[in-house]
Amino acid sequence: MTARPAPFAGLRVVLVAAFNRRYHRSGLALAAALAALGCEVRRCEERRRGWNAILRRSPTTRLAALLRDQPADVVLVFKGASLAPADVGELRGRFGGRWVNWFPDDPHQLDLSTRLAPAYDCFFTHDSSSLARHHAAGARPHYLAFGCDPEYLEAPPPGRQDAHWAAPLVFVGSRDDVREPVLQALAGAGLVAWGPGWPRGPLYGADFVRALAGARVGVNVHQQFGERGDPARYGTGANMRVFELAAVGTPQLSDAKADIARHFTPDREIVLYRKVAELVDRARALLADDVRRRQLAAAARERALREHTWRHRLEELLTVTLR
Repeated sequence: MTARPAPFAGLRVVLVAAFNRRYHRSGLALAAALAALGCEVRRCEERRRGWNAILRRSPTTRLAALLRDQPADVVLVFKGASLAPADVGELRGRFGGRWVNWFPDDPHQLDLSTRLAPAYDCFFTHDSSSLARHHAAGARPHYLAFGCDPEYLEAPPPGRQDAHWAAPLVFVGSRDDVREPVLQALAGAGLVAWGPGWPRGPLYGADFVRALAGARVGVNVHQQFGERGDPARYGTGANMRVFELAAVGTPQLSDAKADIARHFTPDREIVLYRKVAELVDRARALLADDVRRRQLAAAARERALREHTWRHRLEELLTVTLR
């Protein structure tokens, strides 16, 4: 097979994000995707850790030191809550380059994102409903969905999956007062919940993948879905779990966030619900239909690998940024 070309060979990129294989895999995945595109990537840890915490070196100070050492063509900030807009403006003026923010928490933190966004040359959000607010705030916003890392999210081979992880329905995500009554409706259908706040606790690394892969059906409940949710904070953007379940190859049942249909075909690659009663009915129907589950899983994984990897997303981001 011919290797894919590196369309951004030699492009100098500084990536500001959290980097940790246990808790913050997204930053590492973005760095790997940039490298696969041919970029010369330098990483700037957003968090204050180790000597940076002891010496009280802020992300702004460390980023300035990196740029003094070697300028960048693109500075890509993944959220960047600790970078004040005034500091971003000052660094842009001193060191040049294109400055980009990819913000992962719209619309839950829209007050923060609309404050940060105008400081950047380009601002990317995974929630299309937030674009108008960013335009009104004076930003240059673009829609960019999340992606997946298919190498990390590869399910164990058939026969190698530990029975410990097998479950009819699996939800992996944080517990809160909004999600809890939604998931309680599936208690009688064999739901297993993992994540902060649940009795089983959170999952990381290989255990995260094993839990998703061990499910006959993966259940996705976006933040603020349900009767207790705040419609203004619900938005339209598909969370990372949409793409992660697809990449693992687990059939997915998700609440019908509007942007999902941009990326997966309902009833062919994903099953959607709009009410809790629909969630329960469709979960039971999927559990009873082995053939449909296999078809959904295969179609979603093929689509994820063909269109929705982090490399796909970074190629789109850099193309928009540099045009």
